[in-house]
Amino acid sequence: MAKLTEQEFKKEVTAKNFKKIYLIYGEEKYLVKKYTQALINKAVGKNPTEFDLAKLNADTPLETIFAASMQISMFSEMKCVLVSDYEIDALSESDYQQLEKFIGEIPDSTMLLFSMPTLSQDSKKPTAKKTSKLKKFAAAVTKAGTVLELAKMGDIALEQQLAAWAEKNGCKLDRINASKIIAMCGTDMTALKNEIDKLSAYADGNEITEQIIKKLVVKNTEVRIFALSDCILRSDFNGAYRQLNDLFEQNEKPEIILSVLSSVFVDMYRMRAASESGKKAADVAADFQYGKREFVLKNAYNQSKKYSTKTLRRFLDIILETDIKLKSTRGNARILMETLLSKLIVAIREESQ
Repeated sequence: MAKLTEQEFKKEVTAKNFKKIYLIYGEEKYLVKKYTQALINKAVGKNPTEFDLAKLNADTPLETIFAASMQISMFSEMKCVLVSDYEIDALSESDYQQLEKFIGEIPDSTMLLFSMPTLSQDSKKPTAKKTSKLKKFAAAVTKAGTVLELAKMGDIALEQQLAAWAEKNGCKLDRINASKIIAMCGTDMTALKNEIDKLSAYADGNEITEQIIKKLVVKNTEVRIFALSDCILRSDFNGAYRQLNDLFEQNEKPEIILSVLSSVFVDMYRMRAASESGKKAADVAADFQYGKREFVLKNAYNQSKKYSTKTLRRFLDIILETDIKLKSTRGNARILMETLLSKLIVAIREESQ
């Protein structure tokens, strides 16, 4: 049993060398979804019945997970139980001990799969507790089954992935143009895959050139600003300033950057207020007219749980102070935005002390 690399995991799935328990998680959500589905398809087929595949979520009681795992499949050799975005760290100590104990009780005919396709885990955050339940759980799963942690791809690997997608679509894409697509769209692999498919359809079997990219790819300011917010919430000074520098080099207006950035922290505070009032994401989405963007509230809720209400209010005060200065003074906008990043990251680090 082990913690596997992508290549090792692929070999294990291809060989159908299934384990009784899996944990697939990490910051590269596209790959988490991809390998979760690949494992399920190989284990119970692409169109499994509800007797072969039980899909459970973060709200499922532990007892239900245990009960589903003890059931026998009706039509296949293996019963697969998929638990998505389960918040291990939110479990009480006694519940966590039950979960860890159950790992040794899973029947040979069951594959229990914990997957985190949207739940963010700040495993690289400097202030993250080394004794978090998720890390303990990952260690326990490593001993009994398989763990696959999928980190964000580096620039070179991401460029290679774009070129591979283009080749699969019958087109050619060189590394220079791949890097230009990433610079314009950000690093979200789902968004990048959609762009490559669009560009490939236009190129129609030919090379995806710089001219085609400039014609079809629209700079996604929102994606880049959300990437900036991710760096801030990870307390990543270097990453945050690099993202901000890229935005200024693309001549994005500081007011736009601040507006989109502030929405991340406003969503977090709204979800905290809703949680304390017994409301759900659907209520917030209806009250503030999120429409099809309701999905952002789930991530905001997960992020908000890392901070106290006092700190969430402090974030908004810092943003408001910057907004007032941007609109009322002739100061250097870039310095104001860099100061904003510093204050937000300092507030995050002080929260963890």
